[in-house]
Amino acid sequence: MQFKKLKQKGEGTMKKGIKRAGVILAGVVVVFGILVFVMFQKMSHQTEAALAKQENVTIDMSQVKDGIYEGSSDGGLVKVEVEVEVKDHTITAIHLLRHDNGKGKPAEAMLDDMVAQNTDDVDAVSGATASSKTIRNAVNKALQKGLE
Repeated sequence: MQFKKLKQKGEGTMKKGIKRAGVILAGVVVVFGILVFVMFQKMSHQTEAALAKQENVTIDMSQVKDGIYEGSSDGGLVKVEVEVEVKDHTITAIHLLRHDNGKGKPAEAMLDDMVAQNTDDVDAVSGATASSKTIRNAVNKALQKGLE
């Protein structure tokens, strides 16, 4: 009979320990979630501020001299460096030298559109807005260097 009481008492202590561990684990998960949220917000604000500083000028390709021009842009979490080749006032090639990005790789497709349309002013890629804006800004800065 005493053995049965002792067994029941041990089971109660074990259940309390499991509950306590569960509460601690839940607390750690909540704190971790809050930290991730705060970091995401901070990165988002950083990116928004960097994108707001980007300025593009209207480029008249008839005013851009032949040459190879480099441009770079910082979009916060996205960083881009390009080399733009111009011949006879036409963009003949754009080489992506650097594209630090998260999920913005699809924005690189814009480069082909820029060459085909002979302008940096092309539509952004949905889902890769920061990369799209930063790529465009880098190409725009490169083309500005060739203005007569």
